[in-house]
Amino acid sequence: MKPFLLQKLIKDATKDDSLDIKALAKELKVTIALVKEKDMKNLCEISCNNMAEKPLLKLNETLDKKSRFTFVAIALAEYILTPERVEKAGINYDIFFLSDIYKQRYGYRMLLATRLAVPEHMIEKLCNHAPGTDEYIVESDYLPQFLRCCVSNSSALFLLSNFSELTDA
Repeated sequence: MKPFLLQKLIKDATKDDSLDIKALAKELKVTIALVKEKDMKNLCEISCNNMAEKPLLKLNETLDKKSRFTFVAIALAEYILTPERVEKAGINYDIFFLSDIYKQRYGYRMLLATRLAVPEHMIEKLCNHAPGTDEYIVESDYLPQFLRCCVSNSSALFLLSNFSELTDA
């Protein structure tokens, strides 16, 4: 996916201080399903059964709302950055993945995931610890540790303008 298309999808899904991650998933043709705990080994999985199939993002039904939304943003970022990995082997996220999330904040996946979840103007406020950000974190659909992974504009814009080099190689 070309960066300008992704930026347009993000812009179209942004409304005020939130971003509609479900609409973004729909535009990317990713199906989201809740799965019973006994039918899943992990908390979240994104895969295709074959190359012609649309990606299926499965979430363990025992996850709380904030964890679900966080996993959706991360899995969509992974799919955008490495679609061949999703199509061939799939990607799984277990209980330990979220415990290390803050250490991953400068990785491509997390830089993109936060852009898929939080409008740019709110990321700037979060990074600058502007008044009202604590309330935003509490009221958000995402885990606080995920929102604290937001990195200011310069690094993320570099990613959005250059990540196609990663996928075209």
